[in-house]
Amino acid sequence: MVATAIGKPKVAFRGIRPFSARTDLYGVARLLEEAFRGEHNFPFANLPLMRELGIVLWTLNYAPTFPETFEGFVWIEDGKIVGNATLTFDLARGNRYYISNVAVKREYQRRGIAREMMRASLEHIRRQRASSVLLNVRPQNEGAIQLYQDLGFKKLEMRGQWTLATLPLRFAPARVSGVRPLKMSDARAVTELVRAATPANVQPLRPRQSEFEITWDERFLEFLGETVIAQTTQRWVLERDQRVAALLLVRGRQFAGTHRLVIETHPDFRGRVENELIGAAWRALEKLPAREIRADAVSTYPELITALERHGFRFWRGMTLMELEIRD
Repeated sequence: MVATAIGKPKVAFRGIRPFSARTDLYGVARLLEEAFRGEHNFPFANLPLMRELGIVLWTLNYAPTFPETFEGFVWIEDGKIVGNATLTFDLARGNRYYISNVAVKREYQRRGIAREMMRASLEHIRRQRASSVLLNVRPQNEGAIQLYQDLGFKKLEMRGQWTLATLPLRFAPARVSGVRPLKMSDARAVTELVRAATPANVQPLRPRQSEFEITWDERFLEFLGETVIAQTTQRWVLERDQRVAALLLVRGRQFAGTHRLVIETHPDFRGRVENELIGAAWRALEKLPAREIRADAVSTYPELITALERHGFRFWRGMTLMELEIRD
């Protein structure tokens, strides 16, 4: 009996367990590189022969220790990490957690692994007496969104980018009245506009309010950076009824990359000024090399999305912010 017991092979562990940076960091890095390869979050992610080096470099960023606020769970199958969920404690507000990097290796999907990791994560967060949990998910990932909704998460907003290959040929935008360069003296009006344009339940969740709220120091650093990479950033104000109705940013690239377009509009003027703002952006972009244009937009400003798509823009990528309020 003793000999039989001693000779009995050990059964390899399978299932969920807490993340350990000492043993799991490299395995999690490999999993995340595969799961998010299309987003190029890792060094050399778009170069097949260099991906392994990119994973190593990413891992070394966290060696020999992992950030203390990182927790989470991994799922083990066949002796390897096939699932991951990362938990991050919000140091700024000590009663909130973020869930990120929820990923399952492709050949192990549709087995309930993600659901079990989410349940374990939420149980852990409830034991910490947190008041809420946030996560981001790609809007096209309908399966994940449904899972999160089943667990009680609610959508707050989707922030994304729309893309246009280049300016339409022979496009001749009319001059837009009331558009002028943004001035430092507009700071108060800009802050008021951005606050009005941001849903109240989203305002506390944005670490930085807007591309239009920048200090003199930030302007100087932006100027130095743009001098090096041959980039130009222009910010304008659109005035209506003696008020700051909207803000426009056009960031152009001379030699490489994409042009960028950002519009913020006070709710009182939405649906009335978008075409004018896009026309003003076209006038600035006409003077720059023809390149792809990317425009930022949010689901809580559907009038802008409609105007962008009317001008030929198509959705490229984005992230949907979801929240779960923890109740005792």
